[in-house]
Amino acid sequence: MWLFLRRRLIMWAVLAIAVPLVEWLLGKISQTLRRRKGDSAVTRGLDTAQSGLRSLRGKRR
Repeated sequence: MWLFLRRRLIMWAVLAIAVPLVEWLLGKISQTLRRRKGDSAVTRGLDTAQSGLRSLRGKRR
């Protein structure tokens, strides 16, 4: 039983803490690169990854 509770707690921590943090970090990196170098394949890829994380969280902004 503790194993299942621990697994759910870890999953909750990933979804509640790590995913929003990574989403925010990808946005900041994308903005910084876009300001320095303009729009590129890297910034579009970062935006796509950020969008994927938003859909994982279940929120649309």
